[in-house]
Amino acid sequence: MAVTTVAQFAAELSKPAGTLLDQLQAAGVKKSSAEDSLSESDKERLLDHLRSAHGTAAADRKKITLVKKSTTEIKQADASGKARTIQVEVRKKRTFVRRDDASGGDEASSASEEAELVRREEEAQAQAAELRQQEVELAAKVKAREDAERAAREAAEARRAEEQAAAEAAVAAQAAAAAAAEAAKPEQVAEARQRSSAAATAEAAALLIAAAV
Repeated sequence: MAVTTVAQFAAELSKPAGTLLDQLQAAGVKKSSAEDSLSESDKERLLDHLRSAHGTAAADRKKITLVKKSTTEIKQADASGKARTIQVEVRKKRTFVRRDDASGGDEASSASEEAELVRREEEAQAQAAELRQQEVELAAKVKAREDAERAAREAAEARRAEEQAAAEAAVAAQAAAAAAAEAAKPEQVAEARQRSSAAATAEAAALLIAAAV
């Protein structure tokens, strides 16, 4: 059985630990620190003292039930990657029964309630663990999808850059060819004139030779 300290029992009763220490002292339970442990008999003595202080007969209140509720928030990402919060609530109920007035049926009922609380707590913990696992898996899927989309964008940008570079190189090559052709035109004209002049000279020489004969 887990050890309960004054501070823990004060939290269950929703009161300051200092106030509980004062009440324990008044009930004859010698505790000086919030970290001191409390036994079941210590709690029963405190309950008897509180009943007496409030004028309630022991026969009218043989047992007292404390309910402790705790809520845990788990953040989970859905399929779209958007985060949402899931609340898991655990309720713990404990019943304290005076040993001299408690019957066997009360003890069996208390044990059954304790077992039911343990079972519910285990189920809540299992559910929380499953939700955390789902959160991890969804986060991994979202990250993988984002990585794939980023890789696709980078590949597309690389292809566009290559295509643009090839187009710019082709334009530059065409411009260079046009410039070379333009620069070669005067030389071609001069060469054509030289060929024409040489042909005319040769023709004139042939005519002179023919006339001399």
